[in-house]
Amino acid sequence: MPHPSHAPFFHSALALLACAATLPAQAGLSLDQALARHRQLLAADVDARPGVTEALPPMPDGILLAGGNSTDRLPQLLASPLGSDGSGLRLAHTIADGREGLTVRLGLLGSDEAARHWTLEGTELALPAGPGEAYASVQRRHWGPSWTGSLILDAAAPAVAAVGWRKTSTMAFETPWLAWLGPWNADFFIGRLSGHTQPARPYLIGTRLQIQPLPSLQLGFSRALQWGGRGRDQSFSSFWRGLAGRDNQGGTSDEPGNQLGGIDFRWHHAFSNNQQIALYGQVVGEDEAGYLPSKNMKLAGLEWAARFGPADLRLFVEHANSVAGGEPGVAYRHHIYRQGYTQERRPLGHPTGGDTRLTSVGAVLDMGSLSGELVAYDGRAEATAPRLAAGSISGVNAALAWRARSDQTLGLSLWSGRDGGGRDSAAQLWWQYAWR
Repeated sequence: MPHPSHAPFFHSALALLACAATLPAQAGLSLDQALARHRQLLAADVDARPGVTEALPPMPDGILLAGGNSTDRLPQLLASPLGSDGSGLRLAHTIADGREGLTVRLGLLGSDEAARHWTLEGTELALPAGPGEAYASVQRRHWGPSWTGSLILDAAAPAVAAVGWRKTSTMAFETPWLAWLGPWNADFFIGRLSGHTQPARPYLIGTRLQIQPLPSLQLGFSRALQWGGRGRDQSFSSFWRGLAGRDNQGGTSDEPGNQLGGIDFRWHHAFSNNQQIALYGQVVGEDEAGYLPSKNMKLAGLEWAARFGPADLRLFVEHANSVAGGEPGVAYRHHIYRQGYTQERRPLGHPTGGDTRLTSVGAVLDMGSLSGELVAYDGRAEATAPRLAAGSISGVNAALAWRARSDQTLGLSLWSGRDGGGRDSAAQLWWQYAWR
């Protein structure tokens, strides 16, 4: 018989943040997010700057309006700035920007995909705490070096209302025992998932550590744990067993939760101030053996970036294999959490949702007032793939943005693809006005 549920101290904060159902989404990085990351990497790779992270930039203060049709069947590897296709709006306003120690940011997101889908995505409250800050937020995360999908926690997942702590500086340890780690960053959060009925409202606990032992090498270590839920043991003992990794008990109902863990890397080399290359990869285990990830999913990529006068260009090729350990029917599933590793029935990991092999090629172009991204993909879905019809899968995603004025941007997003069930397409036109 399960132990009585003891709600953690942060329950009230989560309830305030998750006051509405979460907006479905099925895409990874948006054009704005990809551009911000592209610019950050260009500067860091040339100067060997420390502590580059995958933090997603918030929307500028202002309003974004989008209109178009939607597709719910095929994954999208390139998101619209709205966070989903179809029509809707996004609002953002910063009340306190952290310069006085406090960050208060309000966000609102709505879509016509479902009338009830209004959320506080983009909302954040943060206070200084040690070398970082304690926060309560409704935000998406992209953990890893990939451009089209992280295997453990991707921006494809709808935002999770959570509380946590993250390091905000890149300062290295002073003690010689740890100084070799170089600049480092960390994030720890705990939030509650929506869209689950068996059991209902489980928690999601995430931890990530990123270090830079060499100027050209970054390493990331990530864990994600589904824990608790209605009718499950939510005692401190169960919580601790999950954090300690003592949850592999042969598929019994006594396991504290469902856990994924992995490692990623990014190595870069700058030929000059105008040209760089990088190799990156990620391995995430659906299981554990000897305190190491097993039944692994894998991702590898190669990228090249260059400056041509006022224009920047980044090209990448990426291959993701989400057939865990070569065994179909394992990825992002669990015998306790029947809706799998999901938020609002959307994958928390790779946007394809598991049991797929996918090769993507892409380009990010930054010309200042004009920018764009193009991603083409090809691969195959197994018969056990939860999101895609079995067979070959292929498609093209594209986005183009034009800054008509310093405070106004017009954009167009296009998606077209097919799987074993046929072809589907969508288009979206959007306008953004930034007042700050």
